[in-house]
Amino acid sequence: MLSSLTIQDFVIVDRLELHFHEGMSVLSGETGAGKSILIDALSLCLGARADASQVREGCERANITAVFDPNPAAMAILAEQSLDAQDGELHLRRSIDSSGRSKAYVNGTPVPASVLKQLSETLIDIHGQHAFQTLGKASEQLRLLDEFGQLSPLLEPVRSAYKELRHAEQQLEQASMAQAERAARLDNLNWKLELLDKVAPKAGEWEQLTAEHDRLSHGAELMEGSQAALASLSESEQSILDQLNHLMQRLSGLATRDARLESMVKNLTDGEILLREAAYELAHYVKHADLDPDSLAQAEQRLSQWHDTARKLRLAPEMLHEELDKVTAELTALQEGMDLDALKAKHAQCLVRYTDAAQELTHARTKAAKALSTKVSNSMQHLNMQGGQLVIDVQASGQATAQGSDNIEFRVAGHPGVTPQPIQKVASGGELARISLAITVNTVTATPVPTLIFDEVDSGIGGAVAETVGRYLRELGAGKQVLCVTHLPQVAAQGHHHFRISKQVSAGATKSTVQPLNGEERISEVARMLGGQTISEATRQAASEMIASASEG
Repeated sequence: MLSSLTIQDFVIVDRLELHFHEGMSVLSGETGAGKSILIDALSLCLGARADASQVREGCERANITAVFDPNPAAMAILAEQSLDAQDGELHLRRSIDSSGRSKAYVNGTPVPASVLKQLSETLIDIHGQHAFQTLGKASEQLRLLDEFGQLSPLLEPVRSAYKELRHAEQQLEQASMAQAERAARLDNLNWKLELLDKVAPKAGEWEQLTAEHDRLSHGAELMEGSQAALASLSESEQSILDQLNHLMQRLSGLATRDARLESMVKNLTDGEILLREAAYELAHYVKHADLDPDSLAQAEQRLSQWHDTARKLRLAPEMLHEELDKVTAELTALQEGMDLDALKAKHAQCLVRYTDAAQELTHARTKAAKALSTKVSNSMQHLNMQGGQLVIDVQASGQATAQGSDNIEFRVAGHPGVTPQPIQKVASGGELARISLAITVNTVTATPVPTLIFDEVDSGIGGAVAETVGRYLRELGAGKQVLCVTHLPQVAAQGHHHFRISKQVSAGATKSTVQPLNGEERISEVARMLGGQTISEATRQAASEMIASASEG
């Protein structure tokens, strides 16, 4: 569960600390007040891409910290990353500087942003107002069905069996090459391997070799320049250090008469220390530089080997080590793939394992599809789509994939007597939004993630439908923590907790603030959402009744 969110210098937020609780929390405010900014800030703590524009204007960096009560899945990731829970809490922090560079931390320990993203999948689900736009994609429909049916335990054996099947297919294809083609290929590979073995190229060696050759071939220039610099710095008459010492002595005497010169003397003293260190390092370099002709000859001989081999193989020299790995792997595969009968038997075994795992997954998907269809169809009756239904087809695709062998299609009928059509062909954006919401509400109950965020998913609806949506979200809050960004009073009234986001302009700067609401303040906010800026007593009464009705329900 998300327990707190602290934001500093993010977009138009200067400093903000919010504490969240169980149940449904509503975030409301006028358009442009910064409601979605809070979701964006939280997303950064969950591994989203950072951008310099997110740092508040005139500030050096933005800092966002989200504190969670970790669940077992998150604790497992912490253990895997050798990270400890902090007093039973999980602190995710993201820092972004004004140039766009960002740093991520888990309980104070620096981590890659990918670790935040991995943790986020166990902690929180964010559903945006445009979720319905992806609902027509087959991959999204498959994900929703598998999530609803909690089919991950059945997916893993399918993925594993598919990987083995593909490997067996590749081995069989290679082994099925014509004998003459295989023999010719083996001869060519052995010739390449003989050339490459003489060079024995290693990853990164070409870059090191060319850099070393460049250094050695300019040995005389390096020595001459270094010795000249050393002489000018410390070893010649009237050297830079001698002149600097003379200057420092003179200024030190003058500083006794004018204290303002003391800082200059100090700077010169610091400079002298740096110059002496440079002189010492130059002397060490001149004494120990390995720039002898024998080393250069050896480097040139090694370079010549690389160039000759690369020319024969028609490759860039820096690609030789990759070619060696490639040739070795292909040779091994060809040599192991000589026994066609054994490979055919292995492929048949892999196909049986995959088919068994895929059929078990198909059976589970078919069962889950019926259950989800029924639940969503029931929800549609309360979303002003009486007689509408969702039908989820699970058909055999005839192709093996890592996701199984099923084609999933969501088909919808918005009214009674209408033949269900593919969901992407539903013309009305409002219908799509309501269907998406019905699917979301019924699928998230199956996810183990403890916190759900709905960012204006009620966009495009109103009236009695909005009240129904609010009740759905409140019901979800009975078993999960729900955060809902909304502009609808019917939804806001259903919250267990309410926060108002507002925007203020002070001294020419725009700032966003958040205030927890209780009692009369909450009634005033819901009344504002009902009636706009001018709030009548009747509007306040209606708002009060809406809140009371939600609490009684």
